[in-house]
Amino acid sequence: MGHRIWVVDDEPFIRTAMVAVLAELGHEVRGFEDAESLYTALVEEGITPDLLVLDQRLPDEYGSTIVHSLRERPQYRDIPVLFVTAIDDEEASRLEVIAPVLRKPFDFTEFVAAVDAELPEPESEPAT
Repeated sequence: MGHRIWVVDDEPFIRTAMVAVLAELGHEVRGFEDAESLYTALVEEGITPDLLVLDQRLPDEYGSTIVHSLRERPQYRDIPVLFVTAIDDEEASRLEVIAPVLRKPFDFTEFVAAVDAELPEPESEPAT
């Protein structure tokens, strides 16, 4: 059973690629191009993703600002976040305080590993 993963990235090519890779792994994936469409889905649909993959530089809001907004609301506070973004070392180290960062350009092996690391463990598998 896959997880519900939402990808927020304003670059259509990258967003589509990330969504495709995750969908192929059996996850239920949705892409959003900006913060506003993400907030709309959260509020109107009343469902939360198991993981939010966030670009830091979105047209309408920084990814970090989105995370701060979500952390202020109890129903969204516990959504795991992975930043996937093209930033320098200094900005990356600031972001890593908030959530793990995968920097662009990345290869999809790295991307899948980073996503897997943040997903909640499936309960059906016996612990090893």
